[in-house]
Amino acid sequence: MPNDKERGYALVMVLFMILLLTILGTAVVSSTLGGATRAETRENDVQSLHLAEKTLSEAASYLVTKYDGREDISPGELSQLIQNGINELESQTTSTSLPEASGKITKITTEQVIVGDQISYKLNMTAEAEVNRVTRRLTQQITIGAYPDFLNYAFGSENDVIINGAAYGLGNIYAGHEFLIDNTAKYVYNNDPDKTKETKYPYFVGDIFIQNKDSIKVWDKVSGKYQPYSLINMTLQQLLGVDNSRLQLRDQQKFMSINVAESFIDKAEEATKVDRDTIKSAVDYAVDPAHIGESGRFDKLAAVLKNGSGVTTTMGSPPKPTLPTDLDDTKLMDDYNKALEDYDAYFVQFNSLSNTVLYNGNLALDGLDYKSLIYTDNAKKNQHKWLIVNGDLMISNYSSDPLVVKANILVTGNVFISDQLKVDSTIFTLGSTTIEDAQIQGIQSNGERQQLILISDGPVLVNKVDSFINFGKYDPSKTNILDAFFYTDEDAELYGVGSIFWLRGGFFSKGNLTINAVLGNASAGGSDIIFDARPQSSLTKEDSRFIVNYDYNFFANQYEGLPRVKKLSVIVGKKQLVQSTTS
Repeated sequence: MPNDKERGYALVMVLFMILLLTILGTAVVSSTLGGATRAETRENDVQSLHLAEKTLSEAASYLVTKYDGREDISPGELSQLIQNGINELESQTTSTSLPEASGKITKITTEQVIVGDQISYKLNMTAEAEVNRVTRRLTQQITIGAYPDFLNYAFGSENDVIINGAAYGLGNIYAGHEFLIDNTAKYVYNNDPDKTKETKYPYFVGDIFIQNKDSIKVWDKVSGKYQPYSLINMTLQQLLGVDNSRLQLRDQQKFMSINVAESFIDKAEEATKVDRDTIKSAVDYAVDPAHIGESGRFDKLAAVLKNGSGVTTTMGSPPKPTLPTDLDDTKLMDDYNKALEDYDAYFVQFNSLSNTVLYNGNLALDGLDYKSLIYTDNAKKNQHKWLIVNGDLMISNYSSDPLVVKANILVTGNVFISDQLKVDSTIFTLGSTTIEDAQIQGIQSNGERQQLILISDGPVLVNKVDSFINFGKYDPSKTNILDAFFYTDEDAELYGVGSIFWLRGGFFSKGNLTINAVLGNASAGGSDIIFDARPQSSLTKEDSRFIVNYDYNFFANQYEGLPRVKKLSVIVGKKQLVQSTTS
């Protein structure tokens, strides 16, 4: 039999085990309850976020239905319509089947923006949703004004969008006719136009606006023709990276397009105060097919613009003075120094422009003599002053420092951009546009990145951008991304094959838009490009050599330079989280 001492040890051991099991049981129960609470809180958090998103989406849908496409509205009527819309939204709540849940628009602030005779409104909406005392707040900016539809999309076309290969798009896409998809990129190498590279299908983050469900067609290698995607044994997620909820129908007849020449006329009138009909007559003469190819066909336009209000006219820089051979000749040296001073002063004026300037001739910004082209903030944003180039605009920076262009520019000829450039600019050109070996970075201003918006009547060629250079995966912070939005009235063909085409902005064409893209590294070979040896299955969308990341900020940053149309349009910005609270 155990003695008293042994019985004492057993009692202590039993008590200790009971205490230990009690502690462990309490911890397990506490952990279980805590986990359940966290799970419930997380579920409420997600549900409140979705409800806040739904609230903003319903509000945006209401505004689109109420205003989009409206015509011939006077400024006073628009102001009253905006206020009526705000009153309606602030009195509504979002329907939901969730218990103890509510969603509503809690705040709408408006900002009236006046550019010339155009009045637009920015509405900043705050939505609040609460689910079981967990609150989420989101904001979204809605712009209501007479702006063309193409500015809503990361890329698109009023006609066909043709994507060959693994393009990656972050933003909405629009196809005014057919949306044609293939997983084989086509390209030209060593003058051979029939090169191909099989890769993955494209991937999108955003909505795809099409004419009808049969507008999306996929190249069938067996039949050798495009087939409706519904007949292909692949899901929409496999083909485009989106589900069916991302397909939106947008009637091409309701698409509000622009005429580049008409927009050019609007801006010239705004900058010079010359009668619009007078400007239009001169532009119509110059762009008439009967006069295309004539030298001096825009001279009539220059003649009427130079008499505009506050317009400064220049024929270009004075000749650079030559150093005298006799350095001891006091008079010759004095004349030389005075001429050199005048020569340098001519270029200095372009560092702080405040008037509309008519540059009569080809303008070559080289980063050497023309170190920058800068308008004051007041002149550019408030007084709507423009640089008007009656000729070609060539921006080729031969300096080691970035060439800064902070100006809105009208160009009657062609535009050529290469090398390193920092921009805050909207450019309209009645000619063609070539971007070659360019680094276009937006100027940082008050913590925001500016950009270039280039609207071209002729074709836009983006060529040899980071050709055969490999930067690894896409990262929005990388400096080799072009901060720009391009538009052309013609067809466009873009490549992310040998080149890297990474765009923070957008690209839109009135004609067909064709995109060719591959994944991973690429280097120059003898008869063909040497592509990444890694299996295509191991490469992701961030490895694409063609990426367009839509920039919502250009509406605010380039507001004064954007083209306008006669109908109202509603521009829906991205949603942003304000805060999350639990009471």
